[in-house]
Amino acid sequence: MEIKMRRFFSGKDVSIEDLNIFNWDAIYTGHLNEHELTIFNTKKKAIDLFFSTELPINQIVLETGIFRSEIYRLALRCMVYDDNNKIMGYRGLLHNNKVVPYKRKSINNQDITNYSGTFQLLLKNYPDLKIFLIEEYFKKSKVKNSARERKISLKNLHRKFIDECRKLGIKPNEYPFNTTSLARKSVERFIKEISNNYIREVASINGGQSYMLLNNVNNSINSNSTITRPLERVEFDGHKIDLITAIVYKTPKGEEIKDTIDRIWILTVVDVATRAILGYHLSFNKEYNQEDVKMCFQSTILPWKSKELTIPGLNYSKNAGFPSSKFSEVEYGTWDEISYDNAKSHLSNEIKDLLTKQIGCSINMGPIAVPVKRPIVERLFKKIEENSFHRLPSTTGSNVMDPRRKDAEKNAIKYSITADAIEELCEVIIANYNATPHDANDGFTPLEIFESRINQGMHINTIPIENRDLVNLFPITCERRVKGNLEQGRRPYIHYKQERYSSPELSKDFSMVNEKVIILINTEDLRSVVVYRQDGSKYGVLTCSGYWGTVQHSLKIRDAINKFKRERYFHYTEDEDPMDAFQAFLEENAINDRKLRNLLAELKSYKKRYNIDSKNKEKKKVLVKLKKEQQKLHQEVIDDRKVAAVEDISRGITSSNKQNDEFKSTHDLIIEQKIIQKEKSSTTANTNSDKDEIRLNNINLEITETNYYDHLINVEKNKNKSKRKSISL
Repeated sequence: MEIKMRRFFSGKDVSIEDLNIFNWDAIYTGHLNEHELTIFNTKKKAIDLFFSTELPINQIVLETGIFRSEIYRLALRCMVYDDNNKIMGYRGLLHNNKVVPYKRKSINNQDITNYSGTFQLLLKNYPDLKIFLIEEYFKKSKVKNSARERKISLKNLHRKFIDECRKLGIKPNEYPFNTTSLARKSVERFIKEISNNYIREVASINGGQSYMLLNNVNNSINSNSTITRPLERVEFDGHKIDLITAIVYKTPKGEEIKDTIDRIWILTVVDVATRAILGYHLSFNKEYNQEDVKMCFQSTILPWKSKELTIPGLNYSKNAGFPSSKFSEVEYGTWDEISYDNAKSHLSNEIKDLLTKQIGCSINMGPIAVPVKRPIVERLFKKIEENSFHRLPSTTGSNVMDPRRKDAEKNAIKYSITADAIEELCEVIIANYNATPHDANDGFTPLEIFESRINQGMHINTIPIENRDLVNLFPITCERRVKGNLEQGRRPYIHYKQERYSSPELSKDFSMVNEKVIILINTEDLRSVVVYRQDGSKYGVLTCSGYWGTVQHSLKIRDAINKFKRERYFHYTEDEDPMDAFQAFLEENAINDRKLRNLLAELKSYKKRYNIDSKNKEKKKVLVKLKKEQQKLHQEVIDDRKVAAVEDISRGITSSNKQNDEFKSTHDLIIEQKIIQKEKSSTTANTNSDKDEIRLNNINLEITETNYYDHLINVEKNKNKSKRKSISL
């Protein structure tokens, strides 16, 4: 509708759009009584006619009964702009609604009863006072002053305000000195009123938490609300569990000791669309690192397998589990985007390469210590703590004043709340969580929503079958130069983490010496590495020399052992299992060092995860069996040779007519030589019997090292090769 312009509007600083009453906000009148509503409707009718028609003002007066001067006054009120530069409109018709602040014209220092508007007039007459208050309270001054208060109190601000008034030359009989409170309330009101114009400064001086919430909460539309496809976006974070647990170990003398550890981290990956927990990992380190992050990602991608529970009464609920175990479409599934903060363990290039190159997702890296950017995973941690861990007798509570933290260490030992028990408890809690109705899912469980979205045809990206071994191992890559020297007899090898790696093929290939190669390391199993040439072609698998090549160990454990060995805290021999030696060292010193107790818990957790102790027991049984068989075979061969030698002598066969000796095996010749040496030693005097016994032992020992029995060891190794976790790409 076209706006009818009156001569009254000319010269007014109001836009034509704002003069259109159809653009004005409606007024809620439900709170008005009948009399007040009648007055408001009469005023509204008069203003509507005045702004939207060309009726003469006298005609409007006759129709509404409102005086001409009142109509003009109401029109001026409706044309005023508020503090947000928005026209008042119908708000100007409300009774007792102040549209223009009161402005005092002069200060009467003799009248001490009315000070309305005096403070505003004082700031108008002395603009430096206004600037001073703003700079002093909101820290707007560019002058650096290290002695300045971070947040000045209103009391101190008023004191400085009075000092500034004296500097400006305001006399003692003038405002504000002629008031009882020296305008203290006026200063406080001014700060509160003007704070709306400096919201960021107010949040900053009230601490980092206020500033973080102001910048991140309700600052924009929550983008998570638009995510509906599973694995379209996931959130990842780590959280220290508010719990003290016990660790059980034995001293070198055999005494069993229960001590406490107070550092357990839980790392989780949560799906935004369904609220399902995709995977998790527990770390017993003082701070979780990038290896723990990798393990969490690995548990998310690999199909989940339930643990064998040992705690009486602890069971999975009926539909408990993880999406990777419930739906075949999610096995080896990958996400499109991951959201996490700038914690140090998340910033390594290895983690970024793992996410972008192997998993193929984008990274949404939010600021550190801003949990509102990852509301789902942060809320999950709080829910798990309150519903489970905070209910245990060894909980440390949510803060230092929490009464639940009383006697937490004593209770951990008293009730045997061990790290193993926490692992089982955490497994059941998270598996059951996925089968529990969730408010964000309108009462459906995360697994039900997951299944529903899959049935709707929503696609989930997965790792190609040919690359699933690579993802299973989560390797890291590095470059090494092949070392060796043909002239000095040093076979080719590479060096990684203070140990040599080689293979039968590489040990014969001297053409690889001084060549640079790329090695892929499975951080959870350093017994072997995969080697690629510079052109990208695969060379083969190299195995670590010595005991390190037979016992499964992780990069974290190797680094810890090398560190303590380098600092000469402990040592191990070539024939000693370094894992067992390191565990014995930790158990001996964990009594007085809590850090070592955490490391011991991490080592025990690793051994339990890969069932290393039972594998070592089986390996030792095989070696003992092999040794007994070798000794038995050795003795049988020696006895046979003795009988054959006696028969040859009786038939008169001498060494001169042994024309077939050249066709005998090297093993047969060695054994014959040892038999002859043994027979010669039997003719010596009785005084040399001790030396003969030692020599016999040495002979038997030398025989066990011959090539004749090497294949027996290789056969047993080949039998167990399928049981060992090795790298295959």
